Amino acid sequence: MEISTFKFVSLLFYLFFMYFVGSIIFTKGFLLKRDVIPLNSSCRVDFASYWDGKSHGAEGCWLHRRFDKAVIILIDALRFDFIAPTSNAKEKPYINKMKTVHDLIQHKPKNARLYRFTADPPTTTLQRLKGLTTGSLPTFVDAGSNFASVEITEDNFVDQLVRSGKKITFLGDDTWTNLFPGRFHREYPYPSFNVKDLHTVDNGVLANIYQELRLKDWDITIGHFLGVDHCGHRYGPNHPVMADKLTQMDEMVRNVTQRLDKDTVLFVLGDHGMTQSGDHGGDSDEELDAAMFVYSPSQITASKYEPGKFQTVSQIDLVPTISLLLGIPIPFSNLGTVVTDLMNHCSWSRDSHIKEVYHSVEALRVNAVQISQYINQYLKTSSDLPPHKLLVLNERLRNAEVQLQTLVTNMFTNSNEENVHEKLHYLEKEYKEYMHEVKKLCKEVWAKFDMTSIVLGLIILGVTLLVNIYLLYLASSLSEDRDNGTMIIVIILSLVFIAFSLVQSFYLNDGAVNIMAYILGLFDFVALGMIILITRSNLQRSEKTPSDSSVSFLLKIGKALKTSIDNSVIGIIILITCLSYFSNSFVVFEDDVCLFLTQTCIWFFYSKVILKLLKETKFTKDHSKTKSKSLKLDIKRFTSQSVMLVTILSIACSWCVRFSVNFRTKREEQMTEAEAAGETTDTNIEANKNVTYFFSVACLLVSIYLPRKWLTESGNLNSASFSTLCARYLMPVAAVATVLYWAMQHLPNKILDSLPVWQQVLLPQTVYISLMISIVAIVMFPMLVYTLPNQKNQMSISSTQNGKDIFHKVFKYVKSNWENDVDSSDDTSNDVPKVFGLGTVYSSAVIYSGTAIILLLTLLLGEGFSPSVLTAICGIYCFFELFTISVKLCGESDLLLNGLLTVCLMMGNYFYGFGHQATIPAIRFETAFIGFIGDWENKIIPAFLIHCNMFAAEILFTFLVPLLTLLPCTKGVIAEYFSFWRDNQGGNWRGDFVMHENQKVFRHLQMKMFFSLYLFHGLKLTSSILAAAIHKRHLMVWKIFVPRFVYQAMSSFTVFAVSIVVTLLLARVNSSITKWAAKIKQKS
Repeated sequence: MEISTFKFVSLLFYLFFMYFVGSIIFTKGFLLKRDVIPLNSSCRVDFASYWDGKSHGAEGCWLHRRFDKAVIILIDALRFDFIAPTSNAKEKPYINKMKTVHDLIQHKPKNARLYRFTADPPTTTLQRLKGLTTGSLPTFVDAGSNFASVEITEDNFVDQLVRSGKKITFLGDDTWTNLFPGRFHREYPYPSFNVKDLHTVDNGVLANIYQELRLKDWDITIGHFLGVDHCGHRYGPNHPVMADKLTQMDEMVRNVTQRLDKDTVLFVLGDHGMTQSGDHGGDSDEELDAAMFVYSPSQITASKYEPGKFQTVSQIDLVPTISLLLGIPIPFSNLGTVVTDLMNHCSWSRDSHIKEVYHSVEALRVNAVQISQYINQYLKTSSDLPPHKLLVLNERLRNAEVQLQTLVTNMFTNSNEENVHEKLHYLEKEYKEYMHEVKKLCKEVWAKFDMTSIVLGLIILGVTLLVNIYLLYLASSLSEDRDNGTMIIVIILSLVFIAFSLVQSFYLNDGAVNIMAYILGLFDFVALGMIILITRSNLQRSEKTPSDSSVSFLLKIGKALKTSIDNSVIGIIILITCLSYFSNSFVVFEDDVCLFLTQTCIWFFYSKVILKLLKETKFTKDHSKTKSKSLKLDIKRFTSQSVMLVTILSIACSWCVRFSVNFRTKREEQMTEAEAAGETTDTNIEANKNVTYFFSVACLLVSIYLPRKWLTESGNLNSASFSTLCARYLMPVAAVATVLYWAMQHLPNKILDSLPVWQQVLLPQTVYISLMISIVAIVMFPMLVYTLPNQKNQMSISSTQNGKDIFHKVFKYVKSNWENDVDSSDDTSNDVPKVFGLGTVYSSAVIYSGTAIILLLTLLLGEGFSPSVLTAICGIYCFFELFTISVKLCGESDLLLNGLLTVCLMMGNYFYGFGHQATIPAIRFETAFIGFIGDWENKIIPAFLIHCNMFAAEILFTFLVPLLTLLPCTKGVIAEYFSFWRDNQGGNWRGDFVMHENQKVFRHLQMKMFFSLYLFHGLKLTSSILAAAIHKRHLMVWKIFVPRFVYQAMSSFTVFAVSIVVTLLLARVNSSITKWAAKIKQKS
């Protein structure tokens, strides 16, 4: 690698590093985990008595124990309407499939209860398990740990059971064994990551749970089924397979209830719901709406059952409820409220409504005091919660305590039962409202924002933007390897600030140090701003050339005006893009905004070309001395060829971009009521699977044929090099394997799942291996050229000649060769080699690698998005042609930044065109299992596959960005019909090989292009982060602004990384050309 290239790549790495550090430090301050109090509840407390079981009921902590054993069945993603009875089925597969539950709540209302079980976001399984066991509220940042389970150290009811001497048997999702290692008496864990596997976990639980229930050596049995959740991920809720899964779960519930003893209580619950697409993770109603069914052979409630009306409880309410029912302490950090329906019945309160209500009030009291103690302890370690609000709430609790004590004294000492019923209900309401207000307060301020890290992260991003702008201004001198002392100063200033910020954020937490970080950051900001102004002034001074000509002055004014207009278009579009992050409505409908801006840029180039053509035609009309007939012919030729070609090209490009709208997926806010309810069906896909499949196959084949055709026409597939052979044969093999894999996915589910593992993974792994070999080939042999053997000393013999003529011709050839051997050294005109593909030597390497990327992304995106990928390829090629024409016609204007902005907007448009949205449920986890089966110990490969799926547009378009500078040098399919192309065909055409002959220009264009690309995405990243910081108390911050900034950060980092990769590829091609040219020169 040349020194200048090494310097350029190092600067790209450094900018990437600075953007990354700024984002990480901001995220550290914005998405903090709440403080965990390392205290555990104990059985002996001063606010509750230990029940020895002598007065009534069994012994227990805080309250007497109602049940000796419990069975907890967690059906992952059990949405409430999956289990609730309804008379309005509307032919949905999941309706009224759990008839056992319906029969029990109808015929045994005192023994069975069904609740709407509302989850707290984020609705990922790991975070829900934390809430279901600790009673606390997981924060947003915990969602990132959904696939990296860490042991729960906070007090929870599992540890309370263990400390109470209870034996726990676990079966199902192995996430539990990661969260609670060593807690279970017996365990049957099964891998949970494979969302395509509907049966392994469920069948494993069913194979062991009935046997475990027959044993007598357990106190708690926990079973976690995953089939319903995985069915949602794979097929969605509106699929016949979902009906089969729910029927299987219904049979399981029936079998379990038949095996329960009277001292056992059963909880069947869901941890979250799912959207109509089967996803979860966000905070839509469908994702938060789960179900909880409670049953026991003995009576569990004294409340009256009202058919069709189901009480709503929070998921964290399970923790205090099950704790008190089993006679164990409520976990210390619990914020849930006991379900009073399950607390109002016991042998002592039978046939006395006052005693029933008192029993509920006593449960609420110990629950409220537990929460009060937790909040008071939390205030000692953190200042998050507002003391003045807590003071009011504590006073409210104290008054309730006094009133309850007075009431109890009057009831049992003075036998005064006047208005007892009303007073107990009042106290019940007071305790509930106290706990509700505390929970609400914690929700509002739970995510403690570290303003120091937030501000510091924003300052780092601001400094990074200034460094980026400075390097953009300095691109010209960097490309010429001119030493610039200010660059060393800029690097040192920014590096010192970054290092100090990292140390301050992760190792120091002192007020004076924070102020020092702010001062250092502001100093860097001011210093860099001054350096940029000085650099810009020097560049403008160096560009000025003295001239007394008024014509030259007017030409400069005209050129400056054109540049100003072009820069204004860039500035306005970038400003609109960045400001849109500050409006929740614009973020929600960002796909439409991006489409509008993309088409605006396309037609901007169209207008540039048309105005230039009209100007040339007017000039011909004013100054030509030809006859009017000749003028009419010129106008006819002008209108029939130039304008029509550009118009058709612009319409085709705009149509491709517009057509991608058909492949978008809608986020919750964009859906109609019918779509949100799942009442609309996509009949085109379901009814015409064969048509859809063959259309997708055709689109894939065309997507591969087009770049192959370009390489063939450019002469880049004539040699027998390893990389050429891969392009000819290995990539078509990958395309055929992809087509066959799609066909295999149309097999019936039972047949597909019954295939051996190697058959399920063979085809996609064939694609992976083929593409890996192809990429290695282009790295090893980056030049797709063919040097024609020297034909000076060759002879040709016609096949029609007889033997005598052949002998005579060979004799003359040998004699002539021998006589002229000495003189051959004087004539070297024929020694110049003929090389095929040299004029597209750079472009061919990019297009070759881009073809491999297209094959990979098409496989990962899936069959349905193959047409969208084709429109992306056609759209970007049409734009490159339009850009080439614009550059050639408007040579006095620098349109590189305008072209780069258009490509970036197309990139954003196809993020949505490839079926993605900036929401958590939009993540396609099933991509991790394309070519792989089973659970993953190492999550790197599945994370890479999911990332490639999510940011396919960023990967593809960033890799093709260098074609903005390369294709204008080559022969365009449309551009060759224009006069500027024909006028330049004087035998001096070198294609993009001219870049090798002008290394300074090539480096300058590369630096300008990639520094500008970094700057645009850096501005988007900073805007999204600043919007999240400003709206940190906004109602929609966790639903809209935070996911958008997370997606934008990952998108920008992807662009940065791919930019470095494609830069290294071009450097490899450049190095190979240099070596090849040296060999050719040596031979000649």
